[in-house]
Amino acid sequence: MQLGVILPNFGSGSSPDGIREVALAAEEVGFDSIWTTEHIVVGPDAPEVYRRMYDSLLTLAWLAAQTERIGLGTSVLLLPLHDPFRLAKETATLQELSGGRLTLGFGLGSQASEFELMGVPMQGRGKRADETIRLLRTLWAGELPDAIAEPHPSPAPEIWIGGASERAIRRARELGDAWHPSGGVVPDDVRRVKEQHPELRVFPRTTPDKLDAFLDAGAEGAVLTFPDAAAVRAFERPGSPQT
Repeated sequence: MQLGVILPNFGSGSSPDGIREVALAAEEVGFDSIWTTEHIVVGPDAPEVYRRMYDSLLTLAWLAAQTERIGLGTSVLLLPLHDPFRLAKETATLQELSGGRLTLGFGLGSQASEFELMGVPMQGRGKRADETIRLLRTLWAGELPDAIAEPHPSPAPEIWIGGASERAIRRARELGDAWHPSGGVVPDDVRRVKEQHPELRVFPRTTPDKLDAFLDAGAEGAVLTFPDAAAVRAFERPGSPQT
């Protein structure tokens, strides 16, 4: 069972001290990974929580130097908003510098204002995301003809696919290493998917009170949101001895 912690790199109260405190608490008490969230630029109609957000990959790089063994993840990067060549270089670098600790959660994005402000069409973003995943794997492996882009990360980062649609589940099966649903996904959704595709690993983004239900439904773990570092430290991992 793999358990991760969502970092507070977003929201009106986000700060370097707050991010660091949760990250160090997660490593201290034995969580497997810490995860950043991404939005780049949003319009005035976006939820308040999206308006202030520290960069996802830069935050992980900063924390890689302050931690020793805990995994580093994105929940999620908005794949259609990234140049695939630059993203391949950034993630390969982070994977190498962190000692192979990176997992990449990818999503498509749903804020129309974000796409409009960045000059990126929303239409066709699923197909572009699929192409980007294929290109990332090709670049990481050094298999793009007449092109050199080292380092080639070894191992390559795992790719977890966000989203709740049937297309997202198919993308996770065909192009990813795991399904990483969030939002409106409930344990019964995970149970249904695991019954249909028992080989697909599932790690929902959820809250501690829902963890047992997701595990009972077949999830291999979860990425959890806590209110603060104290709650991270107070969490009792399922199956751990009671104090």
